[in-house]
Amino acid sequence: MGASYVADALHVADGGVARGGGLAARADAWVDLNGAALGVSRLTAHVDMIAVHGPVFSDSWAGDAQGISSIQAPSRHHLYEAWVRWQASDNAAPLAIATKIGLIDVNTEFDVQSVGALFVHASHGTGAELAQSGPNGPGIFPMAASGALVTASTAGKLTVRLGAFDAQAGSVNNDRLPAFRLPGTTGALLIGEVEVPLGQGELQLGVWRYTRAMPRVDDDTRNARSHGAYALLEGPLAPHWHGWVRLGLADARSNPISCYLGTGLVREAGAWQLGVAMAHARLGGRARATLRADGLASAHETAFELTAARPVTGWLTLQPELQYVIHPGWDPALRSALVWGMRFKLTWSR
Repeated sequence: MGASYVADALHVADGGVARGGGLAARADAWVDLNGAALGVSRLTAHVDMIAVHGPVFSDSWAGDAQGISSIQAPSRHHLYEAWVRWQASDNAAPLAIATKIGLIDVNTEFDVQSVGALFVHASHGTGAELAQSGPNGPGIFPMAASGALVTASTAGKLTVRLGAFDAQAGSVNNDRLPAFRLPGTTGALLIGEVEVPLGQGELQLGVWRYTRAMPRVDDDTRNARSHGAYALLEGPLAPHWHGWVRLGLADARSNPISCYLGTGLVREAGAWQLGVAMAHARLGGRARATLRADGLASAHETAFELTAARPVTGWLTLQPELQYVIHPGWDPALRSALVWGMRFKLTWSR
């Protein structure tokens, strides 16, 4: 069992919608079950309860679309994940196969940015073009989705993942409450990913598609299929240096963000991790033409981030943070937002 508390104290010092800030936090408490304790060695299970509190910085102060904090969300508490996993074959087998079913955070299996996980900005968790999709998100924080997936790995560690998740994350009547449904009851998000080892790094290639058409961004009466693809290359570049680059595309008819590019570097310096990153999201032509009546929406929103993280104790990590967001919310009338603050991470497990 374990618990964690991650808090972002962020302040918009200049630009954006308004100056100001606050403290937003996410608390998790989880229990993992190893089936070996029950005589079923290939079975594992996981249950995670979540509580979120604090302001949404992007709405109140920064005015950005991507999210300057990966843990900001309207206050809530609910069952977050509850799944079982069955290892169908031994890991040493030429082809190891596993299945998982339940309430699952899609980002724990797909589009996992290991190097980018250091950063506070939301797009370094799930890419902006995928994160924007779905009627209540694609089954990522703050609301996981009912789903099932199959993972197959070769002895050379080539890994293929195929998943089907309910298109509606959370209850149909109240999207702030979790719901268990057969994947596809309200339409489905189908997603596949291939992970290819490259030396000590890896290449991820993913595609995703919703089976049910979504409203078009430029027409309230017509729908269009929502789909996209991404590629992520990450790994060590030199001793103590790690980097990544990620490119994602989405159908501009049903998604405002049609293209996303993220990249960054992380340096290990003793107990410190030092990082610099960029998240560049481009607005599709249809969304740009209709987002603002005057047609003057900016073509992109770009966030630069400098961060440094250091464990103070075995259970506490401090992470000072600086961001600069250009064209927040695609609004040319808003000045670029300068954001500073601190992330606090507290963890406990046994």
